[in-house]
Amino acid sequence: MLPSPQALWRWLRQWRREHLQVDRFAVLQHVDEAGALAPRFAFMVVMSCGIATLGLLQGSAAVIIGAMLISPLMGPIVEMGMSLAVFDLRNLRGSLRTLAVGVALSLLIAILIVAVSPLQEPTAEILARTEPTLFDLLVAVFSGLAGAYATITRKGETIVGVAIATALMPPLAVVGFGIATGSASIAGGAAFLFMTNLLAIALSVTVMARWYHFGRSDSPQQTAWQAALIVGTFALLSIPLGLALRDIAARGLAERSIRTTLEAAAREVQGQITALRVEQRGRDVQVDAMLLTPRYAAGLATQLERTLETQLGRPVVLALREVLTADDSQIAREQATLSQLRDSVDELRTAASREAQQRRGRDDAMAALRERASAYLGPMETLGDGQRVLWRLRADTLDLRGARALEAALAGSAQGPAVEVIPPLQPLPQVVFADDSVALDDTAQQQLADAAWALQRWQAPTAHLHVQGGDTGPGRARAAAIADALRALGVTTTTIDYADRNEVRTHAAAPGQVGLRTVALQAGVR
Repeated sequence: MLPSPQALWRWLRQWRREHLQVDRFAVLQHVDEAGALAPRFAFMVVMSCGIATLGLLQGSAAVIIGAMLISPLMGPIVEMGMSLAVFDLRNLRGSLRTLAVGVALSLLIAILIVAVSPLQEPTAEILARTEPTLFDLLVAVFSGLAGAYATITRKGETIVGVAIATALMPPLAVVGFGIATGSASIAGGAAFLFMTNLLAIALSVTVMARWYHFGRSDSPQQTAWQAALIVGTFALLSIPLGLALRDIAARGLAERSIRTTLEAAAREVQGQITALRVEQRGRDVQVDAMLLTPRYAAGLATQLERTLETQLGRPVVLALREVLTADDSQIAREQATLSQLRDSVDELRTAASREAQQRRGRDDAMAALRERASAYLGPMETLGDGQRVLWRLRADTLDLRGARALEAALAGSAQGPAVEVIPPLQPLPQVVFADDSVALDDTAQQQLADAAWALQRWQAPTAHLHVQGGDTGPGRARAAAIADALRALGVTTTTIDYADRNEVRTHAAAPGQVGLRTVALQAGVR
């Protein structure tokens, strides 16, 4: 048969009396010395918090653990717990004063280090101490129980002190970081974690001390007060920490669900989710994800938003960044295409170089030809920006027909500047009509075109007409025909002189005939 509860209680009390016997006076004296405010305590607090702050800024867990090895915070905390156990208010005030000085020095050194540090971005080690949960409370409870046991039994105090300092010094340094950077959320969360750990450790020490018969002389009222304080404090701390743990668990569950959904969608498009961040803002869930995919999937973000809202039962805002990638075959095809493009570019460059060389050869040959032509026919004058050239021919070089043909040939080359040939001054051609005719034949038309061109190049667009045959009907008709033709060619003004029909004979007239068919042109001026 199982023993009754009363029998078990009597056996437990007997076991405590026989096996939990310690020198309480020596323990209390040692606790009082360890929790005293001394220069060594202040120096070690400054050193420990400085190292912890640097480790937090670097995100180095090893450096943070190193700071815990020299932290002296275990002494005043254990003294505070023992003072509560034995109801010693004097030592309680002393431990609180020591803790206050240690907290002030820690905050001061942390603020100074962060203020002068170029690294002021919160690391993962810093952010991990801004959201306390029920698990942090349990860590503090276990650390306090271990610390009290090590202090009372005088076994492994240094090692247990590391656990206690781990629960207190990093949050205290994070509070200084939050104050220095002006982040109320970081400072507030770390301060709540620090106070939670401090109270939990101190009260755990009280519980362990009572287990070892410290405070046996207390009255029942004092014992009840201690029990109410311990239970009430743990209850008050457990409520917000439990809610925080629930929120973190819910966020973790939502993040796993979101990750699973996104990875499944990524596999359907042969892609991969490489980055994912989930934040809760009120009831909304903010999701920021990066998808590596070989092809763009239209409407994928909207579809995933609706799927996630159905799964989570809350509004979801998804920011999906799609980064296009390529498989090996596509890369090979693209490389082949690039190789073909490079070959084409090389061929075009070679052809362009060859054409440039040919062009330079033609230009050099043309320059040499122009130089020889200039030396023979006359000088060239470049005008403006080099797009127009005047070529003034020397006398006795080319007639009007030849000069005009030269200009037409140069214009037909379609290379280089426009060349205007200025013919040498010379008599204009005579226009000969057929007998009893007042019409201009092809030869006459060509002669008038040459004459009009020469008048324009000489900048004298007028002409004087000398009509042989006098002021007669045929003479006036021939003069009018020539004047009309010249006006059509740009020679706008003409003067007509009707010579006596018996004064001039043409060289083409037969002996005894009077030349009445010639009209001589003479250049005029404006």
